[in-house]
Amino acid sequence: MSFGLPLGLALASGLNTYLPLFAMTLFARFSGMVQVAPRFQWLISDEAIVILGVLCACEILADKFPVVDHAWDFVHTLLRPVAGALAAGATVKADDVPVLVLTMLTGATLATAAHTAKSSVRLMSTSKTAGIANPLLSLGEDVAAFGGTLLSIYAPWIMLGIVVVFAVVFALVGPWLVRTLWFDLRIVASWLRWLIGRILQARQPSALQESLLELAPHRLRRLSAHLESGEELLGVLSGWKRSRGPRRCWLLVTPRRLLLIERRVFRRPKLFVAPYSEVIAARDRNFGPFARLELLTRRNESWTIHLPKTQSIFGAMVAEKVREVSPLAAPILAPPRAGTDLAPVAS
Repeated sequence: MSFGLPLGLALASGLNTYLPLFAMTLFARFSGMVQVAPRFQWLISDEAIVILGVLCACEILADKFPVVDHAWDFVHTLLRPVAGALAAGATVKADDVPVLVLTMLTGATLATAAHTAKSSVRLMSTSKTAGIANPLLSLGEDVAAFGGTLLSIYAPWIMLGIVVVFAVVFALVGPWLVRTLWFDLRIVASWLRWLIGRILQARQPSALQESLLELAPHRLRRLSAHLESGEELLGVLSGWKRSRGPRRCWLLVTPRRLLLIERRVFRRPKLFVAPYSEVIAARDRNFGPFARLELLTRRNESWTIHLPKTQSIFGAMVAEKVREVSPLAAPILAPPRAGTDLAPVAS
């Protein structure tokens, strides 16, 4: 028994939710090249074929318009794994329930992985090209989904090899893609929250201390544990450090130094310290959906922190405070050199 057909259809479902299922039902209903398991015969009913055809056309059309494509992807974050599980379960030639369940779980996992990769690339395209390249990407995804479906039916062993290669590659770059996708989603959500606040004319923060209200109490207690005894916490910025994928970080501002805490999944957080006497330049930059705070020490070690839009005003306050307190800080900071990463500064 070849698993190229069920797993290949599941992988293609991560790119286009309904196209592989729609094509599978047509082949099963009118050509007999695909055998659908008895438990899933309802998929080849007249009603199911019509519904899948309409949904397939809607997805192909919706994916060609910027903003609409992101909304469609967001809604289908849970639906694509379901489609992958259905495609895998309907075409696997196994009567054992454990084998069927395992195949469906594998199909859902493959669809989720493909969806994650697609969404990450789509969001990066939106940020780099303002959505202009998205229709071309969508067309390529449709061709890949349809080609993968045909390969799954006509050459399942070749498709199985493609699935294995994809799984290996995703295992290597998957954590980076997941972090990038989560970063992009948080940036978009924060920008929408900021935009709604501007429309409703919500009150804007006027002091750095108000940034402490943005943190949950348990998070504030954990971050405060890095302070010295009696050290006052003036504010906390929540953002990301972009190095081999976005990593969540927090910048703690005290009266005499800055502390950068970088979160690690399976290790203790990484701590970087810079007294104000070490900082020679500070700049906050606004890039529309997000902001960036850039700091440079006299050892030419740069701190670059990407901030959500709701934190941009606090980034400006921190840059201003550094320029006021540090005897060496200048208001202009040259762009960081390519490949420069954050390095610890001795206090």
